[in-house]
Amino acid sequence: MLGYPITLPLWAAVPTLVLAALGAKAFIFDPIIRRVLNRRERDLKARLNTTLIRPLPAVLQVPRRVLMERLFNDAEVQAAIDLAADTRGRDAAEKEARTYVDEMMPSFFALFYFHVGYWLARRYLRSMYDIQIAQQPPPGAYTDIPEDASIVLVGNHRSNMDVAVLSYLASRTSMVSFAAGEWAAVWPVNRIMHMSGSYIIRREAQSRLYKKVLARYIHMMIGAHMPQGIFLEGGLSRDGAIQPVKLGLMRYILAGLGKGGTRDIVFIPVAFNYDRVPEDLTLLAHQDHGFARKSKFYALKSTIWHSFGVSARLLRISRRRYGQAAVSFGPALSARDWLAEHGGSVEALDDEQRKAIVAPIAESIIGRISDIIPVLPVSLVATVIHESGSDILQKTEIKQGVLRLLERLRQRNVPMAIDELDGETTYRKGLDVLLSREVLIQDEGHLYRNPDKKALLAYFARTIAHYFEDLSEENKATAPLYSILTVSEPETPT
Repeated sequence: MLGYPITLPLWAAVPTLVLAALGAKAFIFDPIIRRVLNRRERDLKARLNTTLIRPLPAVLQVPRRVLMERLFNDAEVQAAIDLAADTRGRDAAEKEARTYVDEMMPSFFALFYFHVGYWLARRYLRSMYDIQIAQQPPPGAYTDIPEDASIVLVGNHRSNMDVAVLSYLASRTSMVSFAAGEWAAVWPVNRIMHMSGSYIIRREAQSRLYKKVLARYIHMMIGAHMPQGIFLEGGLSRDGAIQPVKLGLMRYILAGLGKGGTRDIVFIPVAFNYDRVPEDLTLLAHQDHGFARKSKFYALKSTIWHSFGVSARLLRISRRRYGQAAVSFGPALSARDWLAEHGGSVEALDDEQRKAIVAPIAESIIGRISDIIPVLPVSLVATVIHESGSDILQKTEIKQGVLRLLERLRQRNVPMAIDELDGETTYRKGLDVLLSREVLIQDEGHLYRNPDKKALLAYFARTIAHYFEDLSEENKATAPLYSILTVSEPETPT
């Protein structure tokens, strides 16, 4: 057009090309991709609302920034900010509150959750476990839950895999929002968790302002009928048994009972058991003090190392299987029905009465969970060996012990992931797991306990030890329930 070529020196040509590429990305490609994804997201949500047993809650249609402003401007949150501003200044208190709101508020992305996330979970979990449902819920148990009720799935916490297993199994029924710990606050893990509908909470060093923001977030989601998934133990089991109950999140959830559009809260017990928990040796090594004394560098290193393991399985580089993962679903427990049975009603509850019912309801739920923990072959064999006083074991004695335990469990109708197996096959499968973990050592046809793996043997046995304890009703009634003080119900600032 000018009749002569225009030449630019390399130092000018490179920045020009970079700026042109960035401009094309920002003004051409990004809007097109965003428009396509938004259209597919809307179409998928509309289709899911006709195929899922529990349609997606309407709150998932609201943009994240709108929900964040709604939570930040909540009257009780603002009152807590005013109280914090007296000591730290208004700007600092508002900045702190916005940080908490940003950590908690999900940005649910249905395409990721039901397509990408489901495919990743399916590929990853099936590379590790043969997943089996040991006990199905009663027919119509969940479809009969009214639309104005909020659903909360409550499970025992055996592994970090619990969330992936439950989300995978429930993905054709509904989405489930879980609470993730501080480990998930690092980018890009936090964005992945938010796209999955989960929220991130801090378990240590919580201020009154943080407690109020967390409480109001839970109230918002319960009022919006967002399905929740919680673990009453508050952390992973470090010895295989169910840990003492912590009531922090439970108190926040029950505080939403009877408020707004929530006429009822329905708790669904879920119980997990595994042939092998990926983090069992780490849990046993930190059994006394947990991970409270570990630095952020330790958490980051562990997350990166775990990410490499996940990637290896997704790429089929690692093919070592861990055996079975079994899940049981128990009958739903309605908070409204529980109150009616105990002479109360939702409408009659004030704040103090609501706090008073948290421990008894938690006790009922944890009792139901313990009654449906699936029995696996490795649990049976480990129980027989753990109760044996001899270090040199005979295979025939182990087999006979397994058959005796099976008979006792079947008489109690305990859920078992071995219903299709005979006693011989059950014994062999359990024995193979213990030999592969070197809990037992085989030499010239004899079996020996490995003295270095006694804790791991006890870990396997404790998963079902409660089935063989003869507890009286009085002892059951006085089972310990501990409230987690760091997330206690915050007082409303005046």
